[in-house]
Amino acid sequence: MPSKILIFLGSVRPGRLVERVGIAVKNIVIAQGMEPEIIDPAELPFEVVKVPLFFMKDPEKEAPEWLLETNKKIQDADGFIVVSAEYNCSIPPALSNINNSNSPFDIGTYGGIRATVILRPFLSELGTVTVPTFVSIVNATENIKEDGTCVNERISNNLTKLVKEVGWYATAIGNHKVGVPPPQ
Repeated sequence: MPSKILIFLGSVRPGRLVERVGIAVKNIVIAQGMEPEIIDPAELPFEVVKVPLFFMKDPEKEAPEWLLETNKKIQDADGFIVVSAEYNCSIPPALSNINNSNSPFDIGTYGGIRATVILRPFLSELGTVTVPTFVSIVNATENIKEDGTCVNERISNNLTKLVKEVGWYATAIGNHKVGVPPPQ
């Protein structure tokens, strides 16, 4: 059964480039025989979540439906890739908000150098396992077309390496969970 990989887009601003990078990553995930799904906060009806799902006494009654659906996708996925812009030397608010709203998950990081430095401990605090590889794309407008076609061979090779690594970790962790359930 192919690994299910969620691809989180980290920006909601007009003119954002995460969409084209997300499509490029999605195409590579498909080429590697895995099942991708893009989670785009610009398409979710979320506001600032004041109480994360895991702090709600009765999430089925308290949480909005979109949050329950997104959380189910997270729980059912085998691996994750974050496509993130860099805002003020940090991660975008939409990415922080959606990840703070859901239960912890395993994830591989992808984004700007300074955002990646912040994403790793941020995601670790959510209980995630980050992969060693990350890809920084300078001038995404020039290196990835709107349809997700990567025109830079180095970036394409690095994205492929990242996707393969996320797939390997997803399979390894999934196989280990069968015999040894995660600690509670």
